[in-house]
Parts: sequence; C-alpha cells; structure tokens
Amino acid sequence: MSWFGSLLGHSSQGTASPVTMGEAGPAADNRYYQRINSGNLRFRLSWQDKRGKTKRKNAKVVDMNGTGALVECGMEIPPGSFVYVQNPDLGMMGSAYVRRCEPQLFSYQIGLQFAAPLTHRF
Repeated sequence: MSWFGSLLGHSSQGTASPVTMGEAGPAADNRYYQRINSGNLRFRLSWQDKRGKTKRKNAKVVDMNGTGALVECGMEIPPGSFVYVQNPDLGMMGSAYVRRCEPQLFSYQIGLQFAAPLTHRF
C-alpha cells in the first residue's frame, strides 16, 4: 500500500488493511492502520484559540496514516481543538481533532485524528 493510499484511507483492496499483532514490533501499537514515515511533509494548521481568534502555524509531519498524524509544531494547541489541515504541495486538505499535545525541547508533539480522510482541493 502506498503512503498516499493510506492518506486517503484506501489500499489496492479498497480500504486500508489492519495491522496484525506481529507487525506491531516490540512496543504495543493500538492503531488500526500502519503509520507511514512522511519524510519532509509539512501541514499548515489553522484553528481558533479560546478567545475565538484564528491562529495559523506550519507543522512538520513526523508520521501519519489514513486516520491521523503526529506533527511537530512550534505552538501549543490544546487537546480537543478542531483544526483545519492543508498540504499545499499535495493539494490536500481536511480537518482533525487534537487528541494530545506534549511539550518537547523547542516544540510540541501534537497527535491529530482526522475527522474524515484528507481530500483534494478540487
């Protein structure tokens, strides 16, 4: 399955195949879809803060699959926030919920769960 197919939630069989227990490796992995290392992929994130002001920040994608992504961002986004996700290079967009936000040395690792598979702009 290609990483692009996983982004859309599809494989050559029509839907992404589940990860079996043997593929999880030494650490337990409860994800239904395999994670894909995204290389240099970046997302543009947009969300509203507590005051209703729109915030925008670029984030580096650490890994992702058809249902979510782990990103590194220079700004904290509280868990439960609804974010708009764009990737201008691939022409894809969508929305996601922030499931976790953990501080790192100079950034935050943010776990995103896509509300629906990412789609093309047109």
